[in-house]
Amino acid sequence: MSALFHVRPAAAPCRACRAVTLAAALLLAIAAGGCAVHTAPKATGAKVREVPEATSRTVIATWKARLEQYIAQSGDGDPAVLSQLPALRSPAVARPAQIVFAASDIEAHVAERDGYDAFGLLLGRQNTAAGPRYIFIVGAIQREDYWPVALADVRVVALSVKAGIATWETGPADLDALLRYRKSADTSTALRFPAERDQFRLVDCEPGICVEELRSGARWVLYGRAPSVPATSSVPPPSAAR
Repeated sequence: MSALFHVRPAAAPCRACRAVTLAAALLLAIAAGGCAVHTAPKATGAKVREVPEATSRTVIATWKARLEQYIAQSGDGDPAVLSQLPALRSPAVARPAQIVFAASDIEAHVAERDGYDAFGLLLGRQNTAAGPRYIFIVGAIQREDYWPVALADVRVVALSVKAGIATWETGPADLDALLRYRKSADTSTALRFPAERDQFRLVDCEPGICVEELRSGARWVLYGRAPSVPATSSVPPPSAAR
């Protein structure tokens, strides 16, 4: 599988998992508590592994391209499809959900064996003069021998779409933030992004965009023009998170 997205309600047990094929390169997965990407991954105390900037850019660029494909196919080019999902409006979902878009098998020689998987957690939307801007925290996980072995990169990414034209903004890599984030990780469980207990939030940071993981205190920044209207969060407050 090359791409999928998950809906993860906070503090809700897994009740069902279903997948609908959208295209040869895109798979949409909606899960009440999250769907496994790989079969029974082993627990790992994986460390941060620095990768060349060119590789990181390729991984992020591939994730962006597949997200644009999803918007084109499922929303007819309207990015509102990113947050207007049936699962979020369902009366069975008591709390706001985490929405994670993933692109798998990036630069893989054999599917699911190696390469990278990129996961983008949708954090909120900002209203700007250029139109709505969707904010993600994107993490890249490296695989070897069919197992996730390292968190290679984490960055803030923003998407604006106006008149059918997508404009992307990508924050810089931050090794200090990455190390701080991984230091507080639960290494007894399989490596994933975002992790089960992560609490990523948009925080005040003008004239840019700041994302902080509350448990570790790690913070990533995307510098740019301040939005005209404060961001609307798509995730529950810290007290509601697992």
